[in-house]
Amino acid sequence: MKPFHVAQVSNRLYRRLPACRPFDFMKRSQISSVSRLEIGDTAGWKPALRNAGLVFGIALLVLFVLAPRPALGQAPDVPIYKQGRKEFEQDDKVAAAAKELFTSGKAVKLAQAKEQIKRTSCQIIVPPTNSTRLRPQELCVLGRASHLRVGWGYYCDKCDDWHINLAGGYVINTNGAIATCYHVINPAHEIKDGCLVAADEDGKVFPVTEILAANRYSDAAILKVEAEGYKPLPLNTNVYPGDRIFCYSDPLDHRGYFSEGIINRFYQFPGRWSFGASASTANRPTRINVSTDWAPGSSGSAVLDEFGNTIGHVATIGVLTGQEFNEDEGTVVRGPTMIVFHDAVAARDVLLLIKAPN
Repeated sequence: MKPFHVAQVSNRLYRRLPACRPFDFMKRSQISSVSRLEIGDTAGWKPALRNAGLVFGIALLVLFVLAPRPALGQAPDVPIYKQGRKEFEQDDKVAAAAKELFTSGKAVKLAQAKEQIKRTSCQIIVPPTNSTRLRPQELCVLGRASHLRVGWGYYCDKCDDWHINLAGGYVINTNGAIATCYHVINPAHEIKDGCLVAADEDGKVFPVTEILAANRYSDAAILKVEAEGYKPLPLNTNVYPGDRIFCYSDPLDHRGYFSEGIINRFYQFPGRWSFGASASTANRPTRINVSTDWAPGSSGSAVLDEFGNTIGHVATIGVLTGQEFNEDEGTVVRGPTMIVFHDAVAARDVLLLIKAPN
């Protein structure tokens, strides 16, 4: 066997597939029910032992009835998410609410979005950074409190059904400004018409009323959402490799997934300049490699530091695999995965969209 050569799968921008396009999710093997240990009569026991077994069984039953109920599998106030059919039922409700916002004209529609996404800056006030270290449990609560699902409710060009395509976003001030990825709000080719919406963790749906600023090259955007009472996250740029970080997102329809990791490194794409024009290296969009977990559906979700600030948001996944050349067939066969890179947009590139108020 020849040695593996490392090849990179392009860092393309992942999107959840629309509902009308078939997607074969990983099939879960059915798990047989746990065998139950029967206490009582067993063939071959003597009569005396049968009676003793019956008494023993009754005693256990009494203890079970009188004993205090075991604790739940989670602490108080920890949400339990619905997976599978129940999750799709909630998505159906979100889709119906998004359709109502489209009909009412309260949310930004396709034609408006195509114009507003060209805006390069906005004037908003964001909170100062936090300096008090929080426990991971507190960071999970904070991440959930600021997390919104953001994206499109739309009619596609392949059918007459109404679909939703939502990823992540996070609140950055008390006036309804939220940050997310450019590729989350950039309308896909299959969208015939639709509107931008946001939904919270309880399934409440809000209209996105305006795209305040966006940058295709840094993959950052700021939106205005008609929602109040959500916890804003400060934006922190004073971070280093090795810093602990956390991410709360919805990878592959697994809602409320919370993971921990560290910052691995910072890098820039050669030839990618701020706002598409030539600029100094210092102004080029910066990406952060981190070791937290995410997948399609996580895009735009906040990446938090230990103090509850966001250091950036989920952007892409890059995979390095081995390759082997099959001399008999003259083909290249993909080998095992070597490493998976999780790339985040830096908070600095969100701040570059914001101009100080006059």
